[in-house]
Amino acid sequence: MSLRTPQYLPWRYMIPRDFVLSTVLAFSERVAERIFLPGLHRSANRVIDPARVDSLSALAADAIALMILIWMFFLGLYTISIFTNRPIKPLATTIVGAGLMIVVFIGSTAEWFVMPTPPPK
Repeated sequence: MSLRTPQYLPWRYMIPRDFVLSTVLAFSERVAERIFLPGLHRSANRVIDPARVDSLSALAADAIALMILIWMFFLGLYTISIFTNRPIKPLATTIVGAGLMIVVFIGSTAEWFVMPTPPPK
């Protein structure tokens, strides 16, 4: 038995693994955003319900929206794999998902830097 990752994984292993991967990536990006970019989730263009702005349900809703975005890209990779009749390499979805979350975090960082500063007390 080899300790190396096989070149291709069957679909029955790839889809649950990608679901877990997208969940971890989406929640970690939103948690990192709340830790490293304080106050961004309270900005006017992001708040839907001011009463729940700091609640766990708002964090989960943002993470689920990011998971849907990740899965749009993953399903694109799966579709290409089906139509070209070539399997997906195991790290392809990981690289695409991680790259997408990096781009989202960079966008959030840029948005945080242009936020108006609060007046001094």
